Amino acid sequence: MINLENIRLRAIESSDSRFYYNWVNNAETNQWRGLYPPTSEAAAQKWVDDQAATTMTAEISDRFSLAVEIGPDTGCFEHVGFIGLRGICSRSRRAELWIYLGDKWAWNKGVGKEAVRGLCQFAFEEMNLHRLWLECDPEHQGGVRCYQKAGFVEEGRLRQAYFRRGQFRDTIMMGLLKPDWEARKTR
Repeated sequence: MINLENIRLRAIESSDSRFYYNWVNNAETNQWRGLYPPTSEAAAQKWVDDQAATTMTAEISDRFSLAVEIGPDTGCFEHVGFIGLRGICSRSRRAELWIYLGDKWAWNKGVGKEAVRGLCQFAFEEMNLHRLWLECDPEHQGGVRCYQKAGFVEEGRLRQAYFRRGQFRDTIMMGLLKPDWEARKTR
């Protein structure tokens, strides 16, 4: 478990599928993701079980995923999304970061920023990665701001890279290097 100021990142559990099922079938919470047609409870359970399997071993393979929970002052934590790394390359010490906050209550409250910062800290300080990167729709201003606040910088744009909501859309590539992360920490 990764405990942060207001949230914690924990291993995914099979019971998390009920949240994912509701989120992935909601057009608003799913709008910035790729094409996700209506998903059955069985398919949602399979996705969650596949994600959970990446956290059950002591050795991290090429990906792992965690649940994002926000904790009010009462000490009770509420599951609000998922975050992870994929395409982990131990030779080049890099990975792609992804996050999905499905609970709209957690939007615009700094939850994403704190989760991203927490996973970056784990990736750089515990996994000894050198580079993290991600893709983001430039129109998803909340996402872009979240990543920028965590230290990511735009490195490029792929024109018309995704077909979403009836049109081809650009995506921006953002990256964060360990030396930049460390420099931000000392400020």
